[in-house]
Amino acid sequence: MPDNLRHRVRELIEYDDARESAPGEHTGTLGAAGAFTLCALRADSRLGAVAFAMVAGALLMRAASGRDGLRSWAGAAAARPVQVPTRSPGADAAADQASGAQLYGTPGV
Repeated sequence: MPDNLRHRVRELIEYDDARESAPGEHTGTLGAAGAFTLCALRADSRLGAVAFAMVAGALLMRAASGRDGLRSWAGAAAARPVQVPTRSPGADAAADQASGAQLYGTPGV
């Protein structure tokens, strides 16, 4: 189940990256984030305020992300994916122990 969910999320992200943005999509999302922020400030309960604030935060992140969000507004270059070094499955166990000793301040076992 988690692998299927992960696959579906990847497909959704790839679709979102491949499509053109709707006109005003990020501006509308920013406006919705502002509306939910006002709802959070005027909520009757703390639970309601937290729920509204969480939705507002998610919408704010969506409005700022992507090629048509803040990156486009600021005129910044397109983002490049981070290159993570890969290790072979049978990597040196001593290196792992040494890094654990440095990280936790304990001798390697």
